[in-house]
Amino acid sequence: MNKIIAIANQKGGVGKTTTSINLADALGLLEKKVLLIDLDPQANATSGVGLVPYDIKYSSVSFFTNTFKPKNYIIRPELSHFDFIPSNIRLASIEINKNKSVDLFMLKSALSKVVKDYEYIVIDCSPSFGLLTLNALTACNSVIIPVQCEFYALEGLSKLLTTIKSIKKLSNPDIDIEGLLITMYDSRTSLSNQLRDELIKHFDSMVFDTVIRRNVKLREAPSYGLSIIKYSPNSVGTENYLNLASELITNNTGEKAEMPIGKDLSEILTGNTEDVDYIIKGHTNVNSDKKVEDYSHLIGFKREEVNKVLGFSYNDIHSSVWMYRTSSSFSIIKKNYLYLYFENGKVTDYKLTTFKLNKVE
Repeated sequence: MNKIIAIANQKGGVGKTTTSINLADALGLLEKKVLLIDLDPQANATSGVGLVPYDIKYSSVSFFTNTFKPKNYIIRPELSHFDFIPSNIRLASIEINKNKSVDLFMLKSALSKVVKDYEYIVIDCSPSFGLLTLNALTACNSVIIPVQCEFYALEGLSKLLTTIKSIKKLSNPDIDIEGLLITMYDSRTSLSNQLRDELIKHFDSMVFDTVIRRNVKLREAPSYGLSIIKYSPNSVGTENYLNLASELITNNTGEKAEMPIGKDLSEILTGNTEDVDYIIKGHTNVNSDKKVEDYSHLIGFKREEVNKVLGFSYNDIHSSVWMYRTSSSFSIIKKNYLYLYFENGKVTDYKLTTFKLNKVE
């Protein structure tokens, strides 16, 4: 399956870029081949993955200048599980389009060069209905609409749905709504609960089961140029976006369809893999009163020494962080990951993380 998904909402601050980065990384972690495109002149997704927009030579502006070449423009951000096409301020010139050289089909035409190479292409749209967003809506198969839990959310949503209806008639008859994603959700407030109830009442199955809860770590992660999965693997934000990715996969492919949608991450994370990563056996610290996973014996190991013991990492061999899936003899349900941190070619630290699933009530 090859699918292009636009993350769109003309209202700013609803979590478009946060969702684009973290959904792309979560899909990649779940072993899907993903391309993320920053189509916003503000380039928040670009800085959010650790790049400096002003230093970008090859950017998404190439889609509209007939200069796009996949080999030059597609990169892999450090510590990410997805490929990426960055943006910078030059993209703003396309929005203005003074010479009328840009039509609604230029992005669709450019993406035809790479769409077969990816299972999911995720487009982070700008907060407007200008040429850039209209190009994304023309090129995509479906739209994810982040909806912030606030008073004016439904008003802005109606305008976006009207625009999508127009695009369906004008330039993309196959466009569909992938789902409405509730963001910045706080179950302790009546407003969040009322908005969620209203969305489900009016749109029913169009609303994702997964909600993105308010989480400080989600706001912090972009300042470090990391996805929430890399920045805080044990956080609520990581759990939410892994569940969203799982739900998206289930909705599109039927994988694990016999399980509750979006609640079967434990099954997906332990699926069979080939040439992706190595499932390794945990070591119990015999000097501890508690049963804990202990990989301190790897401290000081060089990359080639780690490779002999554990095999190549899921990450690129030159990365400063290697990740392995672990299997514990005393933890059958929990799905664990081991992160090895390198400095000067040697392991200096490690961290074990466990992804836990909590059903949203």
